Amino acid sequence: MKKFKYLVRYGLLKRIGRKAFLISNIVVALLLVAIINLPSIIALFSSGDEEKTNMYVDVINETTEAGIASDLEDLFNQPFQGYRYYVMTELAPASFNADAFWADETKDIVYHFSGDISNPNIVIYSKFPELSPQHKTQIELLIINYQLVNYESPTFADVLAPDYEDPEEGYIISSITTILILPMFILLTMATQFVGVEIIEEKSTKAIETIIASVPAKIHFLSKITASILFVIIQGVLVIMYSSIGSLIGGASANSGLNLPANEASLIAYLGEIFPNWPLILMFALLFMVVGTLFYLVLAALFASMATTQEDYQQFQSPLMLMLVAGFYITIFAPMAGGETFMKIMSFVPIFTPIVAPVAYASGVMTGWEALIALIVVSLFLVGALYIVSPIYKVAILSYDQTKFFKRIGDYFKKAFPKKAKKQ
Repeated sequence: MKKFKYLVRYGLLKRIGRKAFLISNIVVALLLVAIINLPSIIALFSSGDEEKTNMYVDVINETTEAGIASDLEDLFNQPFQGYRYYVMTELAPASFNADAFWADETKDIVYHFSGDISNPNIVIYSKFPELSPQHKTQIELLIINYQLVNYESPTFADVLAPDYEDPEEGYIISSITTILILPMFILLTMATQFVGVEIIEEKSTKAIETIIASVPAKIHFLSKITASILFVIIQGVLVIMYSSIGSLIGGASANSGLNLPANEASLIAYLGEIFPNWPLILMFALLFMVVGTLFYLVLAALFASMATTQEDYQQFQSPLMLMLVAGFYITIFAPMAGGETFMKIMSFVPIFTPIVAPVAYASGVMTGWEALIALIVVSLFLVGALYIVSPIYKVAILSYDQTKFFKRIGDYFKKAFPKKAKKQ
């Protein structure tokens, strides 16, 4: 046990004592603070020069009530808000063409009133659908102000542009991916690189022979995994600290003289409003990160034990890194392309689960029970990987075989499991 603790302490100090660790943490801290406060940064540099000050609105009135256009203009512009002015124009029904409206850059909104004014049907063609809830309230107030005896609430229908993409949805997806996956992706990449590089250094300098002469190969293997997972935990705590600092900066900017809306100050505050179950999302993300990191570390240690040089290890670990990058891209592009089903399936594939499952759960693609099942599946695969990799590691760590990749794997497997190899 003393030798195991020494190896763990030595491996951990070797990682966090390097200049690369300090430099990478400075970069990660700056990136996280910038990403978390991205809304504030955007609002700070977009000084309002692009804010549309005049809204040009056509009103089609097919009711018996005359003067709706002028009444709406008075209502929308009184009191004047100081940042937007509505210009209402009454339009004949026969002269309206929806395709021409979407292509006309000088027109912004069309309100089409039809039916009885006591219960009108109102179709809204809007290039700014985010303003529609406010406009609907004002229109309803206008109809109430007509003091109709048999008043009924109007029926609204929104018509969006054919190529309209909800910016809120894209923003949410991007936020989930950034907050949950980017730090996890960085940690997994750093951890797999560190464990592989350290094993290769010991093997290429022949120091591994001295170490294995003092401790069993299984203890050496477990010490590398333990040191790496402790490194991930330490780095994860630092990432949480950087995120907290970024959130505090966002809160300070919201209370400063920048006059930023609360939801534009901090990305974390914005996500907190959208996801009231964020503690559960964070818990699942951390669990997937720990189990997933262990799974990737076991595979990285296996490839490092079979390699003989740094170039050899880079070649061996390429499939692993490609799977990691593939999972990262699945979380980015699958929701945008409407591939929720594909994303859900990939959440149960162990090599992709640590990256894909947290985003799938946070975005509602997976339920809590399904996320728990995915966590159990990847945990079982982790146990199976430990059972298979440990004997192979014992055989491969002192071997300097330079045969081809698949032949080398086959030879090590036969030596690690001679009974199974004979049965086959």
